Amino acid sequence: MAGRSGSISQGKGGTLLSAERQRSILELINRGEIVSVGEIAERLGVSQETIRRDIRNLEEAGHLRRVHGGAAPMRTIDLTARRPVAERLRVDRHAKQLAAKAAMPLFEDDMNVYLGASSTMLLVAEELARTDKALTITTNMIDIATVMAASGRCTVTLLGGVVNPQTRTVGGFEVLKNLELRLFDLCVMGASAITPMHGILGPTMTHNVLVRTLCSRSHRIAFVMDSAKFGRRDAHLILPLEEVDLLATDTPPPGDLAAALEKAGVTVLLPSDGQSKTPDVISLPNVEDK
Repeated sequence: MAGRSGSISQGKGGTLLSAERQRSILELINRGEIVSVGEIAERLGVSQETIRRDIRNLEEAGHLRRVHGGAAPMRTIDLTARRPVAERLRVDRHAKQLAAKAAMPLFEDDMNVYLGASSTMLLVAEELARTDKALTITTNMIDIATVMAASGRCTVTLLGGVVNPQTRTVGGFEVLKNLELRLFDLCVMGASAITPMHGILGPTMTHNVLVRTLCSRSHRIAFVMDSAKFGRRDAHLILPLEEVDLLATDTPPPGDLAAALEKAGVTVLLPSDGQSKTPDVISLPNVEDK
């Protein structure tokens, strides 16, 4: 399997085990381009016939399409995550708002919380600002910092870094440096896609690095995303489901994803039916044991 640093692990004989090879093939394919058999074989250090066999098996399992001389993704990568945040706020807004409402029970007074940057997370901040919860908030999204500071109940830190006007975030080395000495009770983030096989996906490797840093400094890891992200593809692996504690969303995940979440021990939160103050919960593992 492709390692988190981009390297490819090998078995005792110097070649990738079948499952690791196939996962590495999918990582290449899920960048959204057609990849040739020869290119894959050279990267993984095995014969082209071995790669052809792996591609046939992956196609039969529904993970990719065979094309002349190589393989391609089953579906085109959705480019919504690359659009400016102002545009993303208009896409599936109602579903994102429901997911944001489902996330509210994650927050308790006096918690030290990291809020990630995304259109959905901005809606989480707006929903949170309407509550009476007093929190210590750290974020790298300018709009989230503004919304939470305006509530008057939260101590807010906006991390320093290079400003991206499209996403209204700050990034770069400074963000990672500013996180070095920080610890969080809870880290809540958005993502562009989630799949049963790969887990949380994102548009850039920078997302992987930031999420990995935050995971090492947070007691619990939660993602908030609407159901349009279910089964969607993106270019980079961000986090396997086994490293996620909670998922807040607007509708129950479909069967294959629901099974993968249950196996990974992820608690899934759904919006309230209006009869109670807490959301519906469809999986209740003990997150302390993860």
